[in-house]
Amino acid sequence: MKVAILVNKGMANSIFDKPDLEFLASFTDFNSVDELPNVMTAEFMKAQLPGSVCTVSCWGTPCFDDDIMACAPDLRLIAHAAGSVKHLITEKTWRERKCRVTSNAGVIAESVAQTTLAFILTSLGQLWALSNATKAGKWSGGEASKFTTKTLNGLTVGIIGLSLVGREVIKILKPFNCKLLVYDPYVSPFEFESLGVCGTDLNTLLATSNIVTVHAPSTNDTYHMLNSANLPFLQNGALFINTARGTLVEEPALIKELETGRIFACIDVTDPEPPAIDHPFRTLDNVILTPHIAGGHTINGRHKLGRNSIKEIYNYLTKGTLAYEVREEMLERMA
Repeated sequence: MKVAILVNKGMANSIFDKPDLEFLASFTDFNSVDELPNVMTAEFMKAQLPGSVCTVSCWGTPCFDDDIMACAPDLRLIAHAAGSVKHLITEKTWRERKCRVTSNAGVIAESVAQTTLAFILTSLGQLWALSNATKAGKWSGGEASKFTTKTLNGLTVGIIGLSLVGREVIKILKPFNCKLLVYDPYVSPFEFESLGVCGTDLNTLLATSNIVTVHAPSTNDTYHMLNSANLPFLQNGALFINTARGTLVEEPALIKELETGRIFACIDVTDPEPPAIDHPFRTLDNVILTPHIAGGHTINGRHKLGRNSIKEIYNYLTKGTLAYEVREEMLERMA
C-alpha cells in the first residue's frame, strides 16, 4: 500500500519520530521525509498522490481541491495530523469520492485541556504576580499577597461549549470537586446528566462561575457570543480563559471589563492574530497573553500527532476502523 506524506519538511520533523516511521514502513511504502519540500505545494502533492491509498496532511498542507484530487484516483483516506479539516476537504471529496477523513482534534483536545488547567492553577495562585514581585526584591508578594490566592477545589467552573476540548476539561477537573456548569445549546439534558455536569444558559453561567473557560467552535452562530450584553455578568474576581478562538469574544467589551480591574483573564487566542503591538491585552496587568500555544505545540505533543495519524492509517488498512473520523455532517458544529 502506498501512502503519500504531504507535510512540509519542518512539520514532518516535528511530528514524526523515527520508530513511528519505521512502523509505517513495515506495512506501507511512502515518500522520503528527507526529500519533503520546505513549503508544501500543490505540484508536490500531485506528484505524490497517484497510486496512494492514504495520505498524511498537517498544518501547511494545501486544500485537496478538485485539481489535486484528480491526481489521486486511489485515495481512500486523508489522515490529518492537525485539528480542523474545514479548509482542507471539498464537498466533492466528501460526497462523490467517498474519501474518509480523520483528524487529530481529539488528541489536541487533551493538550488544550492541560493548558487550561495550567492557566487556572497558576492564576488562582497568583503565581505570575508573586514571581514578579519576588524577583523585584519583595518576599510577601506586595499587592499579590499569598493570602488572597485561591485553590481550585470546590469552585464553580463554567465551561462554554461541550466540544472535544470541553469534554477533556470536564475530565481533568473532576478530581478537584468543582461544580461544573456547561452552556451548549446543542446538547441534551440527558448528556449533561451522564457527564455529571449542570447544563445552564449563558448568562447564568457567567454570573455564577468563579472561572469561565471558552471551548466552543468558531462558527456563524458563535461569532461574538461573548459581548457587551453578557460580559458584565461576570462576577467580581472571576477568571476568564479563552483557548478556543478570538472570534468568539467581542474584544472591546472584554477589555472594558478588564480595565475595571475586577476580573482576570488568560488569553491564548485573539482576533486577529497576532494582536496589534499596542493592543491592551499586551499591557494590562490582569491579563496573561500567550501566542496560541494551547494544543499540541510541545515536543512530545507533536510526536503524538504524527503517531496517531500512523495508527489511524494502520487501523484503516487492517481493520477498516478509525478512532477519530470526521464526517461531513459533523462540520457545521465543529471548529
